Amino acid sequence: MHQIRCNAKSIVSLTVLSLGILLGGTMPATAQQITSVSMLTDPLQTSDYPHVLNIIGTGFTGTGFTGLTPAQVVLIPNETVASGSTAVNVRSPTLIEVQFTAPVDYQVQGVVLSPTGLPPITFAAPPATCRLEDVLYQYEITPDKLARDTFGNGLAKNFFVVQLSIINKCRLKIIVPIAGIQVTPEWDMKTDAKTDTKTEANTGHRTISPYGLDHVVAAYNTDRTSTGSRAILLNAMQALTTVGSAVQLFFGPGFAQGVAIFGGGLRNAVLEISKDLSAAQLKSLTSETFQTTEVIGTTGNPGIQKFIFIPKTVVTLPTKGKQRIIDIKKINLTWSVADNTTQTSAATSTSPATTPSPTN
Repeated sequence: MHQIRCNAKSIVSLTVLSLGILLGGTMPATAQQITSVSMLTDPLQTSDYPHVLNIIGTGFTGTGFTGLTPAQVVLIPNETVASGSTAVNVRSPTLIEVQFTAPVDYQVQGVVLSPTGLPPITFAAPPATCRLEDVLYQYEITPDKLARDTFGNGLAKNFFVVQLSIINKCRLKIIVPIAGIQVTPEWDMKTDAKTDTKTEANTGHRTISPYGLDHVVAAYNTDRTSTGSRAILLNAMQALTTVGSAVQLFFGPGFAQGVAIFGGGLRNAVLEISKDLSAAQLKSLTSETFQTTEVIGTTGNPGIQKFIFIPKTVVTLPTKGKQRIIDIKKINLTWSVADNTTQTSAATSTSPATTPSPTN
């Protein structure tokens, strides 16, 4: 019993070879061959033929190539290539230009040429990949005042609000999970009581991940309804009004009028001064925060700008100790492409943000 192994490239090669045999029979060696292909794409899809495929090789001469028609050029895969949209131009003995319409993220995997009077010429394109330098990103810590106005005082007080900008120059879509964002924080330095010197606390893991949207929304709601200064003031006024209403029978009419003013007009005045911005802030929070997974498209939708939240208050470490983050040193970004290979980039940035340098 023999074990057969094949990968995606082998399958494409077999498909191209089989299609070539079906179109033209056997595959003898010829002087005509394809050595490489390259493709240009109009990201806005505004032209009649938004994709231009350059087929590079040798021996593209003679009557078989002079009258080469779209029907004699098969692109693989061809399911998403618009019917009747292909135009073929033989530019030179070493270059054939194919113009066609397909989705903006179309990736050619193989080509079969069937010139008249010649055996088919096949080529299996290498699988497309993304390089580290194809994904650029930078980050910037949002000033506290802007964070308060956008997301509320509670989040600005307890989190570093970091704007993360990612640009994808690769032709493939990439996936960035929030768990793939690794933050290297600057931990608070504690003073050793014996030596009176500052030493870094036992911080356990040196990197942390941002908080997820659900956690951040929960922290926001808690601040707005319970622990925030506005919530404490309004709740205290309501509690005092309730107590005053319960005991006003034991006091004179003036006390009852005071309770009515305190719980009515005075509380309404506080509400007018301290407007409830929770609806707008929640909308900003849900739409502008980095989701569990972000898909960054190709040249048609190349980048995103989203916020991530890093705790600035005391956090419990894996070592069971407690420590406080006072700044952010670096962010590492792990992303994956369609074939599930992963890449990791690293960047250091301060305000204003700088362009990252990829590292292994």
